[in-house]
Amino acid sequence: MKKIVLLSFIIGLVGCSSNPIDLPSNIKTIPTGMGNSTYIDEIDKSFQLSTDVSFEKIKACSVDVITNDSVVLRDSAGSFVGVYTGNYYQNKNSSVVQGGNLFKYVDDSGKSLVASGRIKTNPQQGGLIVDIVQYDAKISLNKNNINLKFQNIKAAQENTGGTSNVGFRNIGTWSGARAPAAISAIDQVATKFKNCVN
Repeated sequence: MKKIVLLSFIIGLVGCSSNPIDLPSNIKTIPTGMGNSTYIDEIDKSFQLSTDVSFEKIKACSVDVITNDSVVLRDSAGSFVGVYTGNYYQNKNSSVVQGGNLFKYVDDSGKSLVASGRIKTNPQQGGLIVDIVQYDAKISLNKNNINLKFQNIKAAQENTGGTSNVGFRNIGTWSGARAPAAISAIDQVATKFKNCVN
């Protein structure tokens, strides 16, 4: 009987999680292959310029706003309470995910570039969880228009506690997948970039 109740509970959770949350129209998603659930695919933050700017300024603002530093991911998986002593023995596991070059691609004649970056979300769920969001910013200048699209968006929980930290993953758009915090972090980058170039 317990197994049936537990199985029903798990199925209920899976069913709930497959329903996507409401997203702004500038966000494209891709299916996960499981029910109606989706992952974030692209966030379009394109905008019009208030004045003419050079592509050199676009590159300079990319350097000012976007960072691609190394990050440390942690967990305490494998921690245990001693049977005889009752003492808690905590494993402190950590792994460094190296940063890289800021620019993946620059085409001066075509006035376009792709920059890779990472940003932390604000603390979530009572301040217990912070995600690190990584992305590629595809930026191009066309007259007075800036095409700014964030792609290859993934997130990793900075510290997963007693659960093994599996690193960067696609960001689900169902309730509890913490997509709103990731979207807000991307919005921060886009706003800083817009303010820099305008």
